[in-house]
Amino acid sequence: MNKDILLEFSKNLNTEYEIGIWSETTDFFERQDNIADFSVKYDDGQYNIVIKLKEFNLNTAKTIFASLVRFIEYKSTFYVREDKKDSFVYYLLSSTDSKKAFLFYVVIQ
Repeated sequence: MNKDILLEFSKNLNTEYEIGIWSETTDFFERQDNIADFSVKYDDGQYNIVIKLKEFNLNTAKTIFASLVRFIEYKSTFYVREDKKDSFVYYLLSSTDSKKAFLFYVVIQ
């Protein structure tokens, strides 16, 4: 699967802003010791998240992302990771059987 397929899936789901998703995600990041800074914003059907690690490396990025998924996911969850020079980018889509969903665009630096 690539990000284009994942984004196409999201068009058939209800990805409207949900205060619970925003607050749970923010709460999760505030409790992580290896995050120096983060931001969570919602725009046009997706949450845009930027995470700055205290020490940038793939293992830490993968651990934080996997913990976030376990903490916040709905019943069906898909994600794609793209490795960039100075960041790891994740596209995360999670939904319920009733088509309630959230789409995360996560940049870990």
